Order: sequence, then structure tokens, then C-alpha cells
Amino acid sequence: MRKNLNTKTNKLSLIALILSFFVIIQAEDFKKVGTVGYTFLEVPVTARQAGMGQAAGAIVKNSGITPLFLNPAVLGFQKRYVAGISYSKWLANINHHSGGVSIPSQYLGNFGIGVNYFDYGTMDRTIQTGFGLYEKAGNYTAQSLSLGMTYARQLTDKFSYGLRLKWVEETIYNYSSSNALLDMGIIYYTNFNSLRIGGMVSNFGVESKFIGDSFKMPTTLRLALAYDFIINDKQSLTLVGEVSHPSDNLEKIHIGFEYNLNDLLYLRTGYKYKYDEDKISYGAGINWDKFMLDASFIPFGRFNSVYIITFQKGF
Repeated sequence: MRKNLNTKTNKLSLIALILSFFVIIQAEDFKKVGTVGYTFLEVPVTARQAGMGQAAGAIVKNSGITPLFLNPAVLGFQKRYVAGISYSKWLANINHHSGGVSIPSQYLGNFGIGVNYFDYGTMDRTIQTGFGLYEKAGNYTAQSLSLGMTYARQLTDKFSYGLRLKWVEETIYNYSSSNALLDMGIIYYTNFNSLRIGGMVSNFGVESKFIGDSFKMPTTLRLALAYDFIINDKQSLTLVGEVSHPSDNLEKIHIGFEYNLNDLLYLRTGYKYKYDEDKISYGAGINWDKFMLDASFIPFGRFNSVYIITFQKGF
């Protein structure tokens, strides 16, 4: 009886999420393209996510610290402790650091802490000394920070949900802005082989202010499908398709591929539709004795290419 009730609850939750997704993207107000703040939250964090064209919201196996920054529901399927760090030299020589720890609990659900930090470096500060005249007056720095606490629970062998509360803050010189945001997600395994559905609402929160000006949050809705094609007993190919709808733009489509050789070597690529520069990405990973090393490469067309390195250790 309880099993039937859980199954029915899972299906209703899935249907509700899908319906909510399509209702919202059809809403007239949500179709408006506008300006939002804290856009650093839209940048991929881990090398695996970046290498698959950011279509990693339904990747469950060996997910590592990725659920601490993407779909929080994936954390519910983890069975071991994982700690990891990630680094990239982003565009304009921006240093992007991140790291996190996931903590499984057999009865209470799984927990995780993730830090996402951008250092924009040191820049010249100028002051106006006359009409059209400026002079240097020292330097200033700028940073963006996100600190998130994730909770996820696997209700059945096919369904998990997750929540994340995060504190975000941006600082430029002596000015700063901060806010509390919420991420929500689910993962549901269908009865069709390995097909699974992932849904997520990220960066949900009230408006914030910077030097008196109000701005909206970079809220994004994502719906992902993932399927594992088994080649033989040592090889598989995972295909992930994801539709996202950011609050500051129109719908976008992400497609990712991951080739797995004996759970040891991973090769990845991704394609993003409706992007100007970073449409294609590539990546690779090695999983050896609970150590995971991933790297990704994103060509940015007219800009410098971006490399992302992620190192993780399971316990």
C-alpha cells in the first residue's frame, strides 16, 4: 500500500513539475527579455557540466560535487562522501574558484555545502577632475560569492527531490549587494530502461539592490532527459537533452554526450543552441580508485578559450 502511494506521489510530482514548466514559459511576463543581476550564477561550475554543454541536470552516476551547483535532487542518489574543487580562468582573466563537500545520511537524506567564487582582479580607480578629465586614484577590486547549503532525499529507487538555499553577494570597491536565493529540483527514473527526467528551478528570489538600483534574479527553469545506451559490458554512451528558460532571455537548448569506458575513462562533448560564441564544448575525465579528475575546453570564438579543471575524491 505504501509503495503504491509513493509511486502515485512521485508521478503526480513529476506531472506537476512538467506542467508548471510549460505554463511558466508560456506566460507573457516571463517571455520578456530583460536585465538581471548575479549573472555569475549562470556560468558552469564543474568541468563535467561544462564539457557536456551544461546539459548535466539529469546525470546521476559519479555526479560528485556537481549537484551542489546544478540539480540538487541528484545529491539524493549519492551513497558516499565526496569532496572536490574546481578552477577556471574565465573570460577577461577572471579567476573562478569553487568547491564543495557532500555528506550522505542513511535516514535523514543527503547534505552538501558548496562555494562558488569569482575574483575579477585589481582595476584602476579614476576620479573626475574636470569636464572630460580624469586621473588615477588608486585601485579597486571586485568579487562575486555564492555559498549554498543543499539537502536532498531519495524517496524511492526511482525518485529524489532536492532543495538548496544559498547566500549570494557581489562587491565592487566599497559597494556591495546580497540576497538569499532558492534552488529546487527533482530526478525521476521512468520505467523505460535508463530513461530519467530531471527538473530544476534555480536562483529563485526577490529583487535586490545595488547602489539604489533594483534588479531581478537570474531565475532559470530547466527540464532535462537522459538515457544510457549500453554498447557492451565495458562501454556506454549517455545522451542528455535539456531545455532551459532563463528570466533574462528566450528558451535555449543544451545537448550533451558522455562516452564511458569501464567507469575509468570519460569523453564528453556538448552543443548549445541559441548561443553566440560558446556553442560547442569538449571534455574528458578519469575515475581511478575514488579519485576523479575532469577537464573541459570551451572555444569562445572571438574571445579566448576557457579551460576548466575539477578534482574530486570519494570516501
